[in-house]
Amino acid sequence: MLRKLFSFATVLCFSVLLLSAFASTAEAIGKNNKLHGGIEIGARGVKATAINFTRKGSGYDVKILYTETINTSIMKTKDNRFTPEGLKEAADAVKTMFDKLQQEHQVPVEQIYIVGSSGLRADNKPALVSEIQKATGKAMSFLTVELEVKLSIAGTIPRKRDDETRPINEREASMLLDIGSGNTKGGYQLPASGQADEFVTMGIPFGTVSFTNEAGKLRKTEADLGGFALDALLLSPKLLNESLKKEIAAKPGLLARNKVYLSGGIVWAMATLIRPDNRRAFVSLTNDDIALFHYRARNDVNALLNPDLSFIADELKRNEVKKEIESVKAVFSPKNIIAGAEILNAAAAEFKLQGKEIWFARYANLSWILSYVRGQAEKQISAAEHSTTSALK
Repeated sequence: MLRKLFSFATVLCFSVLLLSAFASTAEAIGKNNKLHGGIEIGARGVKATAINFTRKGSGYDVKILYTETINTSIMKTKDNRFTPEGLKEAADAVKTMFDKLQQEHQVPVEQIYIVGSSGLRADNKPALVSEIQKATGKAMSFLTVELEVKLSIAGTIPRKRDDETRPINEREASMLLDIGSGNTKGGYQLPASGQADEFVTMGIPFGTVSFTNEAGKLRKTEADLGGFALDALLLSPKLLNESLKKEIAAKPGLLARNKVYLSGGIVWAMATLIRPDNRRAFVSLTNDDIALFHYRARNDVNALLNPDLSFIADELKRNEVKKEIESVKAVFSPKNIIAGAEILNAAAAEFKLQGKEIWFARYANLSWILSYVRGQAEKQISAAEHSTTSALK
């Protein structure tokens, strides 16, 4: 009798421990692991996002809870080094968002990821890492161009859409071209040949801000807008066109995609100024739009930045557009607009965009950081589920 009671007690004790372990792991999956945050330090500013990430069948359900951008001057470098002022400004922005993710959105500290864009180019990157460590107590990492392109493609271009005749993989039929503040990059996904997705990527070290800086070096004194436009035009063939040609020569498949998704701040500025009435998530553009933007930026950038909106009859929509144009002006100086237009013009020529289907992806600015955070969340949930499975064995 005592032996039976002992066996029952042993089984009961083991069951309680097992249920306790299962409940503890389930709580980790259901409570702690569902809230994740990402902070991206880019050449133009700092972006943050918080997501609620949960298992849904064999896949995942992702809900965006919060996004915010704080513009900084981190890329106003001196002698190719981040300045003390730029470092402090970036660290302060990161700290503001880091605290907000925890206090307002209850994201656990260990599930906040701080990442530097591939466009952050300077000789003293460790100084930025140190400032972020002091401000948050967390280490940060930097993305390579290749990884940033892969994450951006995954976050911007839908995997599937229904064609009139058959379903196609949109990522395999399209390419992404992202013109950032610090660099220009892009690529496409190869047809599936195994379990892991494979990508072809490219990049050149010139974006809207970094090319503005290069053009500004041509004269001993600061040029007016007309002089700056001429300097940018003179630099374009060597710095932009030749660099893009080399990338395309090494990866000719970049020209084979007849559908091109454009992203980046200067593309947002162009779509806002040239197609102000189109507020859709994906805005259809043409090569002629790029040519017009380039012409107007070079010849009268101030008029370009102050378009006539009287044709928009809906007053609410017109006011919404006015606010976004003011946002463009707050983010980009007239010289930035001129420099960005040169990059767009060079890209249109080298990627032979004439006749291709071109789309501006309005929300692509959050694509890679969301993809990065999602990837980290998937790893944590998979690890927690594996732990649960192991406990039940």
